[in-house]
Amino acid sequence: MLLSKFKYFGVYIIPFLGIFTFNVSGVSAYLGLLFLFVFVPILELMVPANTANFDKTEKEQAQKDFFYDGVLYLLVPLHLWVVYSFLVGISNPLLATSDAIAYVFMMGTVLGVVGINLGHELGHKTGKSIKMLFSQIMLTTSIQNHFTTYHNAGHHKDVATPADYTSAEEGANFYLFAIRSQVGGYFKTWRLESKKLRIQSKSKWRNPMFVYTLVQLMFFAAIFSFFGLFASLCYFAAGVFGISILESQNYFAHYGLRRKKDEKGRYEKVQAHHSWNSDHVFGRVLLFELTRHSDHHHLGGKPYQMLNSKQEYPTLPYGYPAMLLLSYVPFLFRPIMKKQLMLLKVS
Repeated sequence: MLLSKFKYFGVYIIPFLGIFTFNVSGVSAYLGLLFLFVFVPILELMVPANTANFDKTEKEQAQKDFFYDGVLYLLVPLHLWVVYSFLVGISNPLLATSDAIAYVFMMGTVLGVVGINLGHELGHKTGKSIKMLFSQIMLTTSIQNHFTTYHNAGHHKDVATPADYTSAEEGANFYLFAIRSQVGGYFKTWRLESKKLRIQSKSKWRNPMFVYTLVQLMFFAAIFSFFGLFASLCYFAAGVFGISILESQNYFAHYGLRRKKDEKGRYEKVQAHHSWNSDHVFGRVLLFELTRHSDHHHLGGKPYQMLNSKQEYPTLPYGYPAMLLLSYVPFLFRPIMKKQLMLLKVS
């Protein structure tokens, strides 16, 4: 167990690849992207999935081990250094266009894989102020600082129903889904926060979405002030690509799975079989076990290191890196998942 937990430092390779990318040019600027989007998916096809779970003793030790939180905390300042490195590199007036393209896609990858996923993991710990602060830092840099409210109060509550913008029905087009999820999720977050204020008999002007939106605008104003318009536009483009990675994960994590209604028209309780699971090793490490999505939705506040896998969970045909790429190609993704849904119905 001592050695196995150090695997979570594997996620640090992504920000380090970002720093490397922003300090080189030419073909070298694309090496990080090739590693993450070509080499890793191929490697996952070759390495067998690992379905092992902690035993009772290991669970008790992991629950109290600060190491797992430490891995998360140390990643925050490293992430901010990556953001700074990108802004310095992209604002170089001598930067070639081809290098700028590589920088934008690499920064977007860092934001989508590290920024949002770390913000997601920390954002589930609503009772711990330091984790919520770090979560907001990560999500603000990823243009998603409204994410925690929608994800916790909206997605986890309404998952696998039409009320959830981040649950894709079978046959949904990824690109239309992503737009609907982002736009719908943003405005639904306003409604969720307003509802909370009404229940608490508080003024509508205390809606935290005002703060979230203002902070996001201030973040970009700061980038513009220190690094200029071009850097601001490039960072925004990187953020959009990062958001597309988030939406890709949302897309295939619940694709085609729906909760049933009882005789009174109420949806059944959220169960593990309402999310797709993956035990592929590299995706598990790079995403802090988000790939064990079935157990995550069964118990949303469960620490990442404690998430389990069970044979009966719906299983994706490939790991998260490959599924991410397939999501962008609907004519490949949909027939693959149609077959997977049919297998699920048979079983």
